[in-house]
This record gives sequence, C-alpha cells and structure tokens, in this order.
Amino acid sequence: MQDKDWALLESLASGASEHKSPEYWLKRSSEVIATSTQSRDLYPVMDHSRGQGSRVYDLEGNEYLDVTSGVAVRALGVRYPPLVEFERQIAHVVEELPGQDFDHIPQVLLAEKLIGITPGEFDKQVFFTTSGARAVETAVKSAMDNTQRTRFVAFRPAFHGRTGYALSLTASKGAHRERFPSALPVIRAPYPYSYRRPRGLSPDEYAALCVDQVEDAIEREGADVAGIVVEPITGEGGMIPSPASFLPRLRAIADRYGAWLIVDEVQSGLGRTGKWWAFEHYGVTPDVVCTAKALGGGWPMGATIGRGPMFTRGSRHSETFSAEPRQALISLFVLTEIERKGYIQNAARMGEVLSKGLRELEEKHDCVGEARGLGLMQGIEIVESKQSRKASPARRDAILKAAIHGERLMLLGAGENTIRLLPPLNVTEEEVRDALARLDRAIAAASRAS
Repeated sequence: MQDKDWALLESLASGASEHKSPEYWLKRSSEVIATSTQSRDLYPVMDHSRGQGSRVYDLEGNEYLDVTSGVAVRALGVRYPPLVEFERQIAHVVEELPGQDFDHIPQVLLAEKLIGITPGEFDKQVFFTTSGARAVETAVKSAMDNTQRTRFVAFRPAFHGRTGYALSLTASKGAHRERFPSALPVIRAPYPYSYRRPRGLSPDEYAALCVDQVEDAIEREGADVAGIVVEPITGEGGMIPSPASFLPRLRAIADRYGAWLIVDEVQSGLGRTGKWWAFEHYGVTPDVVCTAKALGGGWPMGATIGRGPMFTRGSRHSETFSAEPRQALISLFVLTEIERKGYIQNAARMGEVLSKGLRELEEKHDCVGEARGLGLMQGIEIVESKQSRKASPARRDAILKAAIHGERLMLLGAGENTIRLLPPLNVTEEEVRDALARLDRAIAAASRAS
C-alpha cells in the first residue's frame, strides 16, 4: 500500500471524507462495483462516518429521515448508543473462532436465546450463517436430509434470496432468475395477494382458493414434498401479509404429506411486526424458522432454528464464518435490548400509528391503491388510479425520487410498484408522523409532475 493510500485509509477511519463531489464517487463506484441493486440516479452517496437513530447523512451533509433500517437490518437504528458502548466493552474478545468446528460460549448462549423465543414444543437446534439466503439454504438442506426428499412448494410472489437453493424458491422479479437454472424441483403456487384477487372473490375466498391450488399442485406434480417454504408477509415481493387462514392451512397440508413447514422470517422476524415472529400472529408453529438482518445488529448474521437433529450426521453442511464470539455477543445484546426496553411493544404501537397514517394516504391519493402490512413492516401499492388498479412502477419511482431528493425521506421500493417502510423498532411517534407527512408531500409532488 502506497503512503498516499495509507493516509487516505487513516483519514476515512477517523471519520473524515475525501473532499470530492458525489458525482466523482458515483463515477468511481460505477466503474469498480459490480451491478447489483444500486439505483445511482435515486440514492445519494452516503456518509459512512455519520448517523444516529433514524437519521442518516449523504456526502454533502444533507440529513435524511431513514425508514428503511438498512432493509430491516438496523433494528435499533444507526449507532444505537448502548450498542456502540457494548462493542467497545468487547473489543478484547477474539474476532473469529469457527463455531462449526470449535465450541465457544457466546454462540451457545445465543442459540439458547433463539430457541427460547421460538415457539414449538419439540427439540430445536440452531445453525448459524452470515445471511438470510444462507439461512434459507440451511433450512432446505436440513429438510432434504431429514425427509429424504427433494421437492419443495414455494409461492409467487416470494423472495428467499438470490443464490443456489434460495434462488430456486424466489419468484418476485424475472431479473432474479432469468438464465439461472433452478437447483431444486419446485411446485409453484400463487401467494394470496388479496389486492390482486380475481373479481367476485372475497379475500378469504381467494386465500382458500390459493391453498386449494397448493394441494392440487402437490397431487399433480408429486406428493414427495420435503418442505413448504413461505413468508408470513412478503418483503421484496410487495409487502403482502398473508390472510388469517393461509398459514394454518399450509401447516395442515405439510402435516398431511409429511413435509416441513419452513417460514422465512429474514425480514419480518425479531420484533418487526409487534411479536418476536410474524407467524405468531397466525397461531401456527413451523418446523423451521429462518432469520437474519436484525439479528446481526448491523453486521452479517443469520440463523436457522429447526427441529433437532437438523442434520443426520456431521459434515452435511458448514460455513466458515457464522456466530463468531464477538458477533454472537452483539446479537445477544440486540435480542436482550429489544426485550428489556420493550421495543417489540413499541413496534406494535408505532405500527398502529403508521398503518393508520398510510390508510389515510390511501384515502387521500388516487394513486395509492392499497396500504398494508404488520407492525413496522408496511407498504403502499402505487397504481395509475384506484379505478384501474393498474400497477404503476414509473409513478412509484417518481414518488421515491420526490421523497428522497425533495423531502429527505429515505425509502425503499418492493415488488413491481410498492413502497416499503421499515422504521427501526425504537422509532418514536414524532418520527413516524414526520415520515408520513414527508411521504404525503412526495406523493403530491410526484402527482403534480406526472
């Protein structure tokens, strides 16, 4: 490393930014960072050295109200002071001990905590990973190993990751899967997307129809099913909560065919919906739960909590990095803080405020087709008009741009035409109402410009 590079590294580590324009850094980024989900005409270059709670900053010093939580990762907001202090306290802890080769106390305690907050009167085990997709991969392999089957049921829309087995289960955008062959035999069924249900059917009738199609597809395509993989509320697929009867009936189908019910709670879990797990709203107990995002406290961390034994013998599955000692302690701190400070209850209360406000926006603006969600996992679907219900990705993107650039409100898209809101679990009512007001103005501004 040259002296000038080392000087730059020290400067950035100390919190300083090299004094160049955002356009300069966008150009450098576009040249060396592989294309992924970045929208460089929409999102600014972020300042890596600033931020607190629900406030983040761009390179020019502009402050944003953040209701993305880093796609549900920063459950306690940016640089949550007690967590920052705790990380200082554990600076002496060994960085890495491969927990799938050697035992260490922090990962045992974290596994026990996760098992303790996960319903199910049966023996459970935990497999630690570094991402949500890997948590899903683990669940799939565990189901195959235990059932000796390879066929799975998954839904459309659904998002479970972009790699390997997880990608085979994903079906929310064509770009995710085009020209990538499926690694699993998957029976695909419609997710009960109530807003898009056929005319003449009530939401409950449509949910029943979707479940009937699952059973019919199993009978026609093969009853040798290892698992049914489902999100209680779709995340990237459009922020769609499942109807009340859907998960219980999937549980019954899984039992009938000797399959595992695998619930993907990577985005919805760990308090976001006002309960530890979104599936708890539906009164079901899955065989396997996949989690990540919030679990890491801002660091890459995932876990699969499943029926024990998760694998029939050693070496069936492994991952070098997972619940490293320091990381496991951070995750334990996050779970304990969520519980101790009542942040799940806050998510439920603030979720009601957010839901009511979004429903008011639905009534006010003709382009808001539906407001929906659970707790602090909410979304609005953007359409050309309420009468047509025609999806409008272009208007959605215009609203996002008006929100981010005009109102300094950091939002995310979801699905084809949905805007998602994922505030931190400790968000205040003042911040929720501020976000709603900014979103209201952004919708109005985008509508005037169209």
